[in-house]
Amino acid sequence: MAHLTRGLAKIITSGQAMKLVSTTSLRYGRSLPYVVSRMASSHEGCNSSTGTSQPSHRRFSTPAENIQTSSVIEKARLDPSGVVEVEWSAGGVSSFPYVWLRDNCQCPECHSAQTGFRCVMIKDIDPSIAPVRAEAVGGKSIHVEWPDGHRSEFDWQWLQDRSFTQEARHQRRDARRRKLTLWGSEQLNKLKPADFETLMTDEMALYEFFHTIDTVGLALTVNVPCEIGQQKRLADRVAYLRPTHYGLHESTVISKANTSNLAFTGQRLHCHTDMPQYSLPAGVLLLHCVQTADEGGENELIDGYHAAYKLKEKDPEAFHTLTTTPVSFAMHGRDYIRYDLEKSRPIISLDDEGEVERICYANQLRSSLMDVPVERVQPFYRAMRAWDDILYHSDNCILMKLNAGEMVVFDNWRLVHGRRGFTGGRHMQTAYMDWDEVRSFLGVVRRERNLKN
Repeated sequence: MAHLTRGLAKIITSGQAMKLVSTTSLRYGRSLPYVVSRMASSHEGCNSSTGTSQPSHRRFSTPAENIQTSSVIEKARLDPSGVVEVEWSAGGVSSFPYVWLRDNCQCPECHSAQTGFRCVMIKDIDPSIAPVRAEAVGGKSIHVEWPDGHRSEFDWQWLQDRSFTQEARHQRRDARRRKLTLWGSEQLNKLKPADFETLMTDEMALYEFFHTIDTVGLALTVNVPCEIGQQKRLADRVAYLRPTHYGLHESTVISKANTSNLAFTGQRLHCHTDMPQYSLPAGVLLLHCVQTADEGGENELIDGYHAAYKLKEKDPEAFHTLTTTPVSFAMHGRDYIRYDLEKSRPIISLDDEGEVERICYANQLRSSLMDVPVERVQPFYRAMRAWDDILYHSDNCILMKLNAGEMVVFDNWRLVHGRRGFTGGRHMQTAYMDWDEVRSFLGVVRRERNLKN
C-alpha cells in the first residue's frame, strides 16, 4: 500500500512514487452529471501505465458550441402541432409548446420576479390550451395572446436559454456536468493541504477546497486547532452540520468501554462508507485529528468510483451482481439517541445512464438477512470478494496517518475508507454535511462571482 508523509501527516511510500496520468476527459451521467478524467500531475502529458480505470461509456467530450446569443427573432407563428415556432434571424427554428408557454408566463400575475416562484397553478391550465395569436415584436421578443385575453411576453434570450432542440438540451447538460477525476494510490502525493485559518477568511479558498471534494473526492486542511468544534466552524462557513444519531454536531471518536459501535474501540475498521443504514447517507464526512495514536490508527482511503469501474472492466458479472443485489445494512444501539436503523440497497448504485452514482458499503453492518433467491447467494459472495480484492489492492488504496491539527474532508458517497487498529490515546472528531447544502454554496459562489462550472 502507499503511505503518505506531508507537512504534519506522515506519508510513507511503499515503492517508488507514481506519476499521475492525464487522459482525454470522458463525459457521462444524468442524475449526477459529470466529466471523468484521470488525475494529471502537471499540465504536461505523461504515460498511462498506472492503469487507472475509466467508465465504459466512452463518449469523448468536445468544447460545446455556445447557444446563439447574437440572434434576434425573425418571426413567430402558430403551428397546428401545438407549438409556437420561432424563426431566428441568424437561422434555425425553435419550437415552444403552447401549454409550456402558458405555464411559464413571466407577467407579474403568473410569475414572481422577487422570488423566482411560479404563481400560476396547474389546475388553472388546460393541457390542450392554444393561443389565439403569436407575433414577433421588434425582433427581440414574442407576444402571445390566450383565449381568455391574457397576454404573455417572452424575451428572445429567455427563449433561447430554454430551447427544446437536442443541441441546446445537450449543451445545458454539458454545462452542468461535474468534472470528476478518478484516482488510485498515486493521488496520495498530489494532496495539497489548505491552511485552515485561510478557509475561515477567504471565500475563494473555501470554494476551491469544497470544489476539490466535489470533483476529486477528498481534500486536506492543516493547522486546525486541536479543539472540539472546528468542524462546525468550517461547516458554518458553508451551511451547517448534519445531525445524526451520533449527535447534533460533532461526535468524539475515542476508544471506550461498553460501546455499541466498533468505531469507538481500538480495533480495525474495515473499508466502508458511513451511514449505509440511513435512507439518505450523509454526503460529506469531516474527520479531524485532535490527538494521534501512539501506534497504528492509519486511515485507508479508496476512490470507490475508480474501484467500481475497475471491477466492471475486470469482472463485469461481479459488477452486475453488486449493482442489482439488494443488501441490507442494519445498526442499532445508543449514542446521542437510541437508534434502530436498517436500509436495503445495492452496494454500487447507478444513474439513469448506467454510470456509477453512489457507493454504500459497510461489511461490518451487512445483515445476515438476504432478500434474494438461494441460487443468487454464492454469486453475491463471489462478487463481494472480487470487490474487496480491488479495494485493498496497493494500486488503489491510500494509507495515511493524520497527525494532530489535520482534517481530511471527503465524499462519503464516493470514498470507501477504513482504519487500522491502534493503541494509545487516539482522539478524532467526526462530523457530516449533506451534498445539497455544499453544492448550493458552490453554485452561489459561481453565480455571484460569475465563475464557470
